[in-house]
Amino acid sequence: MERLIIAIKKKINQHKTDLGSNLLSKGVKENFDRVQGIAQGLDKSLEIINETVEKYKEGDLDDQ
Repeated sequence: MERLIIAIKKKINQHKTDLGSNLLSKGVKENFDRVQGIAQGLDKSLEIINETVEKYKEGDLDDQ
């Protein structure tokens, strides 16, 4: 299960990096706010994953 979580986190980080790269390469000012919002959402998803993993490790969360 840990490898799955690591793989998910890597994909989220890669998607975030790709969003930033695409925005910079296109130089599109109009999409900046949208991309920034998506990036913040991805950051929040990583935060939720990390918190959930910690709760699971501490036994505060079952796997059902």
